[in-house]
Amino acid sequence: MTESSRPLHPPVIQAQRTQFLTNFKLPDVSFWQDDPTTTPGINFVKMASQTRGAIIRAGQGSYEDRAFSVSWKNARAAGLLRGSYWFYDSRVNPKRQAEKWVEILGDDTGEMEMWGDFEENYGGPYGGWRNWFDFMERVKVLLPGKQLGVYTGYYYFQENAAGVRYFAQYPLWIAWYNPTEPLVPSIWEDWTYWQFTSNGDGALFGVESKDIDLNYFNGAEADFLARYDAAPTQATLIANFGGTLVEYRRVS
Repeated sequence: MTESSRPLHPPVIQAQRTQFLTNFKLPDVSFWQDDPTTTPGINFVKMASQTRGAIIRAGQGSYEDRAFSVSWKNARAAGLLRGSYWFYDSRVNPKRQAEKWVEILGDDTGEMEMWGDFEENYGGPYGGWRNWFDFMERVKVLLPGKQLGVYTGYYYFQENAAGVRYFAQYPLWIAWYNPTEPLVPSIWEDWTYWQFTSNGDGALFGVESKDIDLNYFNGAEADFLARYDAAPTQATLIANFGGTLVEYRRVS
């Protein structure tokens, strides 16, 4: 998730979370999941065999993620619901970052939320929650009605914006690489997404990196689909009856 794909907290041995087996699970990806020396890129068709959604890094600071435009298009073609995230960089004016994000998305803002990713420690002149406020508010002016969200870590948020209730209006995507359910900053009642590992099986989800970030949605797949007004999966099956191929659909 981070610029170097390192977690906000040191990884720990993953205990089996039996209480979350029914939760819907989806990945987030960036250029780290695309090998620039190969032609194919991320296989979103394969990803779509494992999940119904993906959150894709649009950019950071003043630049677009190099894999974004292709990933955004191919994820849509594969039938995935898409959210984007922007890695906030304190070295760049927050309003210019917001404008760049909106410019990159153009007329296709995705089916899921746009997530402001607040976790950096570059020490630039635009650090701190007041600049995050300017960033989010500029996006809202440019894309009124679009749902935004906040990605952060518990300790990072407590150190930088504890008690700032402005951010409670947005759903929370929390980074927490521990076997127990994440701590949630007091301004939120609960998490919407929980990034629980950066060591998911990359090959299983069709990416070119060994590992991939994986996230729980706070609910089952049906709840996830209802959130974005999406239809259940329809699987097309082919049966051979006496040499005649018959196509039918199974709705899950």
